[in-house]
Amino acid sequence: MKKYVGCAGLVLALISGWVSSDTMKPEDSVEYRQSAFRLMSYQLNVLNPLHRSKAYSDEQFVYRSEMLNRLAALALEGFTEESKSITSRSAPAVWDNHAEFTERMQDFIATTAELTESARAGQDEQTRDLFRQTLQSCRACHDRYRLE
Repeated sequence: MKKYVGCAGLVLALISGWVSSDTMKPEDSVEYRQSAFRLMSYQLNVLNPLHRSKAYSDEQFVYRSEMLNRLAALALEGFTEESKSITSRSAPAVWDNHAEFTERMQDFIATTAELTESARAGQDEQTRDLFRQTLQSCRACHDRYRLE
């Protein structure tokens, strides 16, 4: 056990040194969040047919909704202050009212967490409603915070 803890500590020390803010460029943050959003899109493209077939209790639906939740949290991490000057598809509104944007992202994260738990519990009607809220949240955020 001590050997495992020692190895884990060493790995964490190496990773923290490797991903230090000294080596990160603002462009890295943009690429990071864009990658998370692309992966979120993939999850939604898998979830949508499952939603239409009402396979909410399905293991695949639970897994994909959980991944969507985790990816949303990762995407939010990529909106760093240093990256706001980098050209991307983020609208100025992201930075003009960053607190509101962050709150909306946190609401999305909470909704997708609830979606996962509802699907896991087999609560099909609630899951259906939460999935619709998730899609509406995506559209609303894109309309306000994303440049085409």
